[in-house]
Amino acid sequence: GILMHAFAEECQLQPAATNFDSTKYFNIPHVYVTHSKNGPNTDLCREYRTTPNSDGTTSTVLISDYKKGGTQHRSEVKCLNKEIPGNKGQFSSVCDLPNGIKNFIVDASILATDNQKFAILQRCPRTGGSGIADNIFVLQKNKNGVESGVTNYFKEKGWTIDTWFSRSKVDCENI
Repeated sequence: GILMHAFAEECQLQPAATNFDSTKYFNIPHVYVTHSKNGPNTDLCREYRTTPNSDGTTSTVLISDYKKGGTQHRSEVKCLNKEIPGNKGQFSSVCDLPNGIKNFIVDASILATDNQKFAILQRCPRTGGSGIADNIFVLQKNKNGVESGVTNYFKEKGWTIDTWFSRSKVDCENI
């Protein structure tokens, strides 16, 4: 007989941007998710607010705010982020989800950033059963348009931003 093994492919963090500067980067207090590689649309109605902590960690609140079927959905995910030792620009985050799940672990890599206006963030969940999937997001200070650094990174990678889910094509008032 034939023996087959099936296993889920584990999300592998891609290398972080070599120009990542945590001091500058974490002085960007508020960004919008403007593009998402894998969806869903609700991810595009999300904002990140990050503040540095005195112990070298950072705290991020992910705010989702959208209407579905006329009903307002607003939730917050609160995360404590610690840099992965020896991997500048990569973080392990412990998050509390709005559905009551505590200590949900997500790893992230800042794939590209100018440390001022944009970042391309890869997310790899490490805790199963949450429905949170691997994804790559474009985060920008301005929710409209696309920063030139984002365009350049996409060209380097051979990616097409038009094939990604875009905030400009999502009505957060009617998902």
